[in-house]
Amino acid sequence: DVSTFRGSGPTGRIYDQVFIDGTYTASGCLIVAATLDHVIAWHWCKRETTRAYKQLLERIPAPLIAVIDGGQGAASAIKQCWPTTLVQRCLVHAQRVVRRYTTSRPRTDAGRTIYRLALKLTRISTIEQASQWGAQLHEFATVYHTWLNEKTLVKDPQTGRWTRTWTHANVRKAYNSLNHLWRSNLLFVYLNPPEEVIDTDQIKATTNSLEGGINSQLKLLARTHRGRRGEHQRRMLEWWLYLKTELPDDPVEIARQSNWGQDQLAKVQTLTHNENQADHETGRPALYDNAIDTNYTHSIGIQKGQI
Repeated sequence: DVSTFRGSGPTGRIYDQVFIDGTYTASGCLIVAATLDHVIAWHWCKRETTRAYKQLLERIPAPLIAVIDGGQGAASAIKQCWPTTLVQRCLVHAQRVVRRYTTSRPRTDAGRTIYRLALKLTRISTIEQASQWGAQLHEFATVYHTWLNEKTLVKDPQTGRWTRTWTHANVRKAYNSLNHLWRSNLLFVYLNPPEEVIDTDQIKATTNSLEGGINSQLKLLARTHRGRRGEHQRRMLEWWLYLKTELPDDPVEIARQSNWGQDQLAKVQTLTHNENQADHETGRPALYDNAIDTNYTHSIGIQKGQI
């Protein structure tokens, strides 16, 4: 899993809350860590694995609260890199998990009940409401206990064996997803933040600020310049992220420090002169060229390309 790190570097500041999420582009997966106001750091990788997230988190001072979308890679990395940080599961993503199992129009009474409970998550604003929600989740498990535990005999078409499976597996998974978050204290951290938090009103329960304010803009930028691929696209997205950091340098000053690109151009010309020559003794061609031979060569046949 080869990946590269880019970012503004650790500042030593302990953030109250950090939002972490990944977005996929044509150049790979881009994991971003940000606050409500600015980008902290980012990391390129192939997939959202624990190793990739660790390489990002190790460069950032541990915040008081981290908001994640629910990926196992981020959760595992936070446990290892930020053991004292409280984790807030994005409530919108928790709702999406339930909707994936029940759909937005459940056919059973139990499915409609658990889906309504999931929709209530983003409307909870007090500890009392959170306690009532937890009581309703417990009541759901009590009322539908027998129904959720029903099993059906299913015959395997390949082996011919009969096995017992959950009759209402999807509703059961929807309930288990919410019950796990409730028992693990991952749902309502924003209602009871640590005492060290400076402004409790700024503590959020979703990653909407990261997805809507940063990730969506990255996708729009990549889509607008869809002709760029690979390293060109990476550099473009990294420049945009850099300008969204807390204290970015003036782009003009950065260009001036590099002599307006002349230093890099000189290196390219030197490399071209030294390493881009064809070797006629061994038959090795040049590494790259800007044209094709226009003279007829019988051994090559029909030539195609731009002249």
